[in-house]
Amino acid sequence: MNKKTIFSSHTLALFALLCLALLLLDGCTGPRTGRLQGGGDTQYGDPNDVETITSAWGSTDLQLTAESMTQSLLDSRWIMHAAEPPKVRLREVRNLTSEHIDTKSITDKIRVQLLKSGAVRFLADTANLGEVAAERQFTEAATRRTENKLMADTDYIVTGTVRSIRKTTKQAASVFYQITMELVDPQSGEILWADEKELSKSTTTPKIGW
Repeated sequence: MNKKTIFSSHTLALFALLCLALLLLDGCTGPRTGRLQGGGDTQYGDPNDVETITSAWGSTDLQLTAESMTQSLLDSRWIMHAAEPPKVRLREVRNLTSEHIDTKSITDKIRVQLLKSGAVRFLADTANLGEVAAERQFTEAATRRTENKLMADTDYIVTGTVRSIRKTTKQAASVFYQITMELVDPQSGEILWADEKELSKSTTTPKIGW
C-alpha cells in the first residue's frame, strides 16, 4: 500500500469520526422543537386531574369550590329570575385558616365562570373598602357626582370565608375545609343567598420497616 492510499484512508477515518461526533452532539441537545429544555424531569399535566400530593389546600380544592359556588349562585332566584343581569361586586374571601391560601384565586375563578354564563355583570373591585358598611358609604358618596353613579350602583356584593380544622399525628394528617359564601344587598345588609362547600382530606406517612 503506497503512502497516498494510507493518507486517504486516514482522512476518511477522521472524517467519519467527525461526522459521528456531530451526530452524537446533535442527539444530546434534544429535539429541535423551539422549546427551551432544562436538565430536570419536568412535564405538563392535566390541570383537571385530582391533586392528592398533600393535605394542604390545592388546585382541586380551588376548582371544586369555584364550580360549586358558581352553580349554586346561578341557581338562586336572585340571579336566575332577575329581569336583567344584576351588577355584582366580589369582595375578598377571608382566609381564617392557619395556612396560606390565595383566596383571590377563588373569587377570580368564580368571576370568570359567572361572566361566561352571561347571567351577571361585574363592577371593578374596591379592595380598600370593607364589606357591606363601606360599600354603602361608597355608594352614598359616589352618587353625589352623577358621573360616578353607574360605577357605584351595585345590586349585590358577594362575600365569603374559608375555615379549616386540622389534626396531625406522626403517621397521618387530616384537614377539614369549610368555605361559605353569601350574596348581600349592600343597601339593606340583608343576606339573600348563602351556601357552603365542605372538603375533607387526609394523608399518611408510610412506615419504614425492616
